[in-house]
Amino acid sequence: MQTDIHNGGGPAAPGRVPDHVPAHLVVDFDAYRPMKGEAYYHEPYARMQGKVPDIFWSPYNGGHWILSRRDYLAEAFADPARFTSSQGASVDKVRAPGDPLLAPIEMDPPEQQTFRRLFAPAFIVPALKEREKEARALAIELIEGLKPRGRCEFVTEFAQHLPIRIFMRMVDLPEADRLELLPLANAQVAADGPKEEKLALLFRYAGERVAERAAHPGDDLISRIATAQIDGRPITLHEAVGVTTLLLIGGLDTVASMMGHIMHFLAGSPEHRHQLAADPGLSAAATEEFLRRFALTNPGRTVVRDMDFHGVAMRAGDKLMLATPFGAVDPRDYPDPLRVDFTRKSNSKTTFGAGPHVCPGSMLARIEIRILLEEWLPRIPDFALDPEDAPRFRTGVNGSVERLPLVWQI
Repeated sequence: MQTDIHNGGGPAAPGRVPDHVPAHLVVDFDAYRPMKGEAYYHEPYARMQGKVPDIFWSPYNGGHWILSRRDYLAEAFADPARFTSSQGASVDKVRAPGDPLLAPIEMDPPEQQTFRRLFAPAFIVPALKEREKEARALAIELIEGLKPRGRCEFVTEFAQHLPIRIFMRMVDLPEADRLELLPLANAQVAADGPKEEKLALLFRYAGERVAERAAHPGDDLISRIATAQIDGRPITLHEAVGVTTLLLIGGLDTVASMMGHIMHFLAGSPEHRHQLAADPGLSAAATEEFLRRFALTNPGRTVVRDMDFHGVAMRAGDKLMLATPFGAVDPRDYPDPLRVDFTRKSNSKTTFGAGPHVCPGSMLARIEIRILLEEWLPRIPDFALDPEDAPRFRTGVNGSVERLPLVWQI
């Protein structure tokens, strides 16, 4: 079965290497388009880990540094004084004049913390308990509907329903809008395509919703954003649109993408499926191990000043990619890192970032992934990749399983 890879516009050309970058640190690796015939998205990172320098320069996507050590990734995530988010949260980000900031991800503390607090009410324990009830009921409904068929396309028939429908309820958006918003959000984390055009449509959609909620607020997350106070003043429309747009991008992609990677792995690993089915109490530990092993984001930072970072001379304005898939397979932190081990003790990971930019939705993501494991495996314990219909991967800022046909015996 041939794996299909969706790299958007195809291979990108490498650019000129700056004079301050030594030749021995330049590696011919495009993290937005890493797959060159490999069977799954994370394979190139696993293959290159230990063969590339701890810090190296990729000449693609405008040229940027990449960190291949998990501890270096955590250090850079946590240090906005040296590595700023204010110049864009991806290495190739070019903001059009007048575009809103995608707050808080395109901000540094203390301003970033002010905007981050807007998300807090949605992720406190009572709210998460309510989301867990909703997610479990929806997961059971979806799985019971799929089970008698003996097959499904997991991404569009489950992964783009469970976390995304829960998200749409949190922001009180009609479920019908899901199909309109998904391609707009996905374009922002794909390797190629009309990002600016799709972002403009997201801004317009967010602006319309923010204006509606400002005039007639409800008890949803967009209403809280639209009516927020920022340092004692009302949030501006421009600010609220930026925050809401970021919320849409994050809420519509990341968890669905992670679920795709997990199910792609489980489809080929009966040992792990049976282990989880036999001991449902492993679901929380399994969730943590899957989050470690299948980290999928490649956010960017900008170097603030000329400096030496672990022996490498960086210059102000250099771009830095925080490639979390490299950290996921770092043997210095994870013995036998390619092995999925539900008894692994280390819980340090950069899957959701680190420091001030840790993803505020990380606990909800864990809940939804745990529910997937707890409700799918008792009902459909034995499933496999469809031998006649290959998976398709989408690469870019986030690496995703775009299509995942599964089959099982009825």
